[in-house]
Amino acid sequence: MAMNAMSELIQAIEEDEDYLGTFMPSEGDGTDALQRFLADDQVADIDTAIRQLEFLVKHLPEDHPNKLDYLNNLALSHVKRFDLFGNVSDIDKAIECDAIRVEFTPDGHPGKPSYLNFLGNSHQKRFERLGELSDIEKAIECHISAVQLCADGHPDQLVSLGNLGDSYAARFEHCGETQDINKAIEYQCKAVKLTPDGHPIRPSLFNNLGLSYRIRFERLSKVVDLDKSIQFHLRAVELTPDGHPDKPAFLNNLGNSHQTRSQRHGDLADMDKSIEYHLNAIQLTPDGHLNRSTYLNNLAISHQMRFDHLGDVADVDNSLKEMLKAVKLTADGHPDKPACLNNLGISHARRFERSGEIADIDEAIKCQLNAIQLTGDSHPNRAMYLGGLGHAHTKRFERFRDLGDIEKAIKYNNKAVDLTPDDHPDKPICLKNLGISLQTRFERLGEIADIDTAIKCLVNAIQLTPDDHPEQSDHLNMLGLFYHTRFEHFGKMADIDDAIKAFEQSATSTASPAIFRFRGARAWIFLLRRKHGISLFKSGYLLPQHTLINLIPELVWLGAPVHQRLQAIQDVVGSSIHEAVSMAIRAQKLELAVEWMEQGRSIVWGQLRRLRSPLIDLEDAHPFLAQQFQTVQRRIETSFLHFDADQAANTPLNSLEQQAQAHRRNIQKREELLTEIRGKQGFESFLLPEKFSVLSKACSSRLAVLLTVSGDNCDALAILPSGPIIHLPLTNVSQDDISDMHTQWQTSRTTHLNNRGEIPAPLDVGPMTSLLSDLWENIVHPVVKEIEAELWDSAVERIGRIIWCPSGPLSFLPLHAAGIYSSNSEDRISIADFAVSSYAPSLMALASNSIRLGRPSILLVTQPNTPNQKALPGTIREAERVIEKAASNGMKPYVHHLSQSQATVPAVVEQLPNHGWVHLACHGIQMVPDPTESSFALHGGNLTLASLMQKSMGNAQFAFLSACQTATGNQSLPDEAMHLTSAMLAAGFPSVVGTIWSIEDMVAPEVAETFYGILFEEGGKSNWEVKPEPAYALHFALQKLREETTGAYDLMNLKFLAESLGEHFCVFYAIPLVRRCVNDLQSNNVLIFVSKPGVNIKRLLQYCESRKTWSNGKVNGG
Repeated sequence: MAMNAMSELIQAIEEDEDYLGTFMPSEGDGTDALQRFLADDQVADIDTAIRQLEFLVKHLPEDHPNKLDYLNNLALSHVKRFDLFGNVSDIDKAIECDAIRVEFTPDGHPGKPSYLNFLGNSHQKRFERLGELSDIEKAIECHISAVQLCADGHPDQLVSLGNLGDSYAARFEHCGETQDINKAIEYQCKAVKLTPDGHPIRPSLFNNLGLSYRIRFERLSKVVDLDKSIQFHLRAVELTPDGHPDKPAFLNNLGNSHQTRSQRHGDLADMDKSIEYHLNAIQLTPDGHLNRSTYLNNLAISHQMRFDHLGDVADVDNSLKEMLKAVKLTADGHPDKPACLNNLGISHARRFERSGEIADIDEAIKCQLNAIQLTGDSHPNRAMYLGGLGHAHTKRFERFRDLGDIEKAIKYNNKAVDLTPDDHPDKPICLKNLGISLQTRFERLGEIADIDTAIKCLVNAIQLTPDDHPEQSDHLNMLGLFYHTRFEHFGKMADIDDAIKAFEQSATSTASPAIFRFRGARAWIFLLRRKHGISLFKSGYLLPQHTLINLIPELVWLGAPVHQRLQAIQDVVGSSIHEAVSMAIRAQKLELAVEWMEQGRSIVWGQLRRLRSPLIDLEDAHPFLAQQFQTVQRRIETSFLHFDADQAANTPLNSLEQQAQAHRRNIQKREELLTEIRGKQGFESFLLPEKFSVLSKACSSRLAVLLTVSGDNCDALAILPSGPIIHLPLTNVSQDDISDMHTQWQTSRTTHLNNRGEIPAPLDVGPMTSLLSDLWENIVHPVVKEIEAELWDSAVERIGRIIWCPSGPLSFLPLHAAGIYSSNSEDRISIADFAVSSYAPSLMALASNSIRLGRPSILLVTQPNTPNQKALPGTIREAERVIEKAASNGMKPYVHHLSQSQATVPAVVEQLPNHGWVHLACHGIQMVPDPTESSFALHGGNLTLASLMQKSMGNAQFAFLSACQTATGNQSLPDEAMHLTSAMLAAGFPSVVGTIWSIEDMVAPEVAETFYGILFEEGGKSNWEVKPEPAYALHFALQKLREETTGAYDLMNLKFLAESLGEHFCVFYAIPLVRRCVNDLQSNNVLIFVSKPGVNIKRLLQYCESRKTWSNGKVNGG
C-alpha cells in the first residue's frame, strides 16, 4: 500500500512538466532553502525548497536512506507555504507525504510519534481550512497513537500530549461536546507540567492551554476559566521574543481572551488591552500572510465592542474598515469566511443605528445572509449568525415598516433560539432578540400572543443571565418596556408595577454600563410619575432622581474624548437633570435642587476645574499621596482633549490608540487614588460633587439666581448672602413658553447677525422689544420684586448686582437686557436700571472669581486685517483708546500690544500667561457642529476653544473679548456653556467680558474707552489696593453708549420720579438716577417717591446725603 502511495506521488510529480529538467540535483537538496525560509520568510526560498525536494523525491531510488527525510522536509515545506497562502493543494500534498512516512516507519522506530504528530497536525490544518469532520477525527487518531507510542520521558511526549489536546479542542469548537474540551485541557495541562522551564515548546503549550480555557468559558461561562486563559496567554507572549514567527498568533489570542472578558464584565481596560494586542499582532504580520485576515477580524470585533461601550464613532468606523479588509483577504471556502461576513454585517448594522444610512442596513442583511448560506446546519456558530440576521431585519423594519422584514426577523430569531442550548452563554441574547422582534410586531399588528411571548422571552433571558453580567441591565430595560407596552394597550396596573420594578432593578444594577442604568432610571422616574403623579416625589421620595444624578460622572466619563462627552450630554442627559431638579423643588428640597443643578451644568468645565483643584489640605496630611495624585491629575489635564482634529487626521491609528489608552489608564489610576484618598479620615468627600454649604460659600457676598424649567414648572432659586434659599415660582411661563422665547430670540439674532466689520442689517425692533418685554414681565421682574430687600442691602454706593445662572433654553435668553422699551422714555424700564447683570456657567465658577490686587499688566491683541476675513479698522481705534486711557492713568508701560502679523497664535499663546488682563479685538468664530473648534481669528491661524481649554494661567485676572459671539454657546448644549468666554474662565480668568451677538466695529472702541477709563480710574484712586469691578465698568459703559446713541435716558425727564412708575420699581430705579441727578443737577433737590410700605430706604438716603453738594442740602423721602 505504501509503495503504491509512493508511486502515485512520483507519478504526480512527473506529470508536472514545469518542474522537469529545470535544474540538476547539484543545485541543492532543499534543506538550505528551507532553512533560509524559516529564518527570513522569503517566498522565493520556500518555492525553491519545494521544487528541489520534489525533484529529489522523484529521482532518488525508493530504498535511498535519505528519501524519507526528504519526504518529511517536503511535507514541512508544503505546510509552511500553506500557512502563508492557504492553498489547499499544499496541505493535501503535505498530508500525502506525511502519510507515506508514517506508513514506512515501524511502530518501534523512535521517530514514529513525531511523524504521527506531523500527520495529525496537517489533518487538523486541513480541517480548520475546509471544516471536514473526517480530518479532525484523523488528527485525533494520529495524536492518540503518538501518545501511546511515547513512554514517560520520551522527547516527543510533551508535543504529543499538547497536540492531542489541541485536536480535542478543535473538535469541540465544531461539535460542541463538553467532554472534548475537558479532555483537551486535561492533556494540555499534563504537557505543561512535564515541560521544564526554558524548553522552546513551552510558549506554544501555554498558548494552546489558554485557548482551551477560553473556549470552555465560552461554553460553560465559568469566569475562572477566562482568568486562566489570560494568565496562560500572557505567559506565552512574555516567553516569546518579538522576532519569533509565533508571536503574532500569541498576541492575537491574548487579545481575544481580553476581548471575551470585556464582554463578560464590561471592563474598558480589557477592551483597550484587546485592541492593543490585536494591533501589535497585525504590525508583526506581513501583508499577504494567511493569518492577517483573522487578526484584522478580531481587531474589528474589539473596536465594535468598545463602540458599544463608549459610543465613539471612530471605533465603529475603524471596525468597518478592518472588517472589510478581513473579508477581502479571506478566500471563498475558507472556514473563517462566514464569521468575517457576519462581523462585517454587525459593523454595518451598528453604523446604521448611528447614522441611519439605508445602504448600511441593506449591506448588513446581505453579509449576514451570506454567512448563514456558507455555514452548515450543525455548525455551532449558525445560531449566532441567525440572531444577527434577525436583529438586522428588525432594525430595517423599524425604519421602513415593511411587514416582510419583521416576519423574517421573527423566523430567524426563533431558529437561533431553537439551535442554542439553555446553558449556552448566547441564549439570553437570542431570547432578547426574539422578544424585541415579537414586541415590534405587536405594536404593528396588536396580536396579544406576541407581547405575551416577548415578555416570556425576556423573563427567561434574565433568569439565564448572571446578576453581575453587564448585559443584565439592558435585558431588564427591555422587559420593563414590554410590560409598559402591554399596559398601554390593556391598562392592567400589574403590568405598570412590573415595569417599574424592572426599571428600578436596571437602574441599580451596578455591573452594567452607565448608559443602560441611566435609561432604566429615566424610565423608572417616568412610570412612577405616570402612576402617582408628582405626589410621590412631593412627599420626598427622590431615590430614582438620586440614582440618575449619581450616574452622570460615569455617563460623561472623564476618560472619553471631549466631543464624546458632549455627545453623551446632548443625546442622553438632556432634560433629565431639569426634571430631577424640578422634583426636588416640588419636594421643597431646595438645597438638594441647587446641588443637582450644579452637577448638571457645565459638566465638562467642572471636570477640568477638578483636575486643577488645589490640594493644600491633602498635601499637609498625606504629602506622598498628594504628590501621586497631582502627577496623574497633570497627565490627565495634558491629554484632556486627547488631540485636535488636524492632529488626529495626520496621526496613525496605532498612535491615536496609544494616546487614548494612556489617557484612560491615567483615569483608572486617578480613580484608584481617589478611592484611597476618600478612605482617609477627613477626606471622605474629597472631590465629590459639592454640597450646598460649599456652593453657598462660592457665591460669597454676591446674590445668585438659578433659573430652571421643566414641563409646566419654571422656577428661580435665589441664593442670598444673608440667609436661606428663596424659591420663586415663575407661574406665568412654562417650558413651551421658554422654547417659544428662545426661538424668537434665535430668529431675531440670526436674521440680523453679522460679523464684526460688516455693515449691520436693519433691525426690526418689534419682535425684539416684545421678547424683552416678555422676559421682564414673566421672569426678571418677578425675581427682582421678591429679592428687592436683599438687592438693596447689597448696594452701598453702587447699584446692586445679580449673578444669573440659567439652565436649559433659559441659558440663551438675554436676561440682562430684559425690560420695557417703550417709545415714551418715561415708560421705559429694564433690569439695567436696578442691577448689574452677570452670568456664571456654574456656582463653583464663582469660587475663584476674585480679582487680584496690584497693578496689572495688559496684553492687547488687535487684528485690523486678518487674512481671509473682513477688515476691522475699528480695532485700530480701539487699541488707541485703550492705550490713551492707560497713558492718562500711568498704565501705558504695562500694556503689551500685539497687532496684525505680530498677533500669531504661538505669540498670543506665549504671552497669555504673562499678563493679568487680556483684551482681544478680532473676529470671533462660532462653530456649531464642533463647539471646541470655536475660535479667535488671529494672524495665520485660529486660537481655538480646544486649545484654550488646555491652558491654566495663574496670573490671570480679567479678559475682554471684543469679538462677535464669544459667549453664544451651542444650541444643542444649553447647559455646557461651550463658548470662548467660558474657556477663558476655565483658563483662570475670574472675570470675562463676552458677547452673545454681533458687535459693530465702530461701537467697540467707544465701549472699550469708557470701560477701561472706569477701571483705570478706580484702580488708580486706591493705588490698586482696591480691586476694580469689570461688571460695573461694563454696565456704565453700556449705559453711556445707550445715552449717547439712542437718547433712551434723558436726564431732563428724570429729575423726579413719579409714583405712576409703580411701587415695585421706585427704589431700584432711584439708584442710578439719583447718582446722575446728584452729579448733574447739583443745585436742585431730589424728591424720591416710595409707595411700597416697609421698604428700607436708609442706604439710599445715606448715599444722597454723602454726595449732596446742592445749596440747601435737603433730601426728602416718603
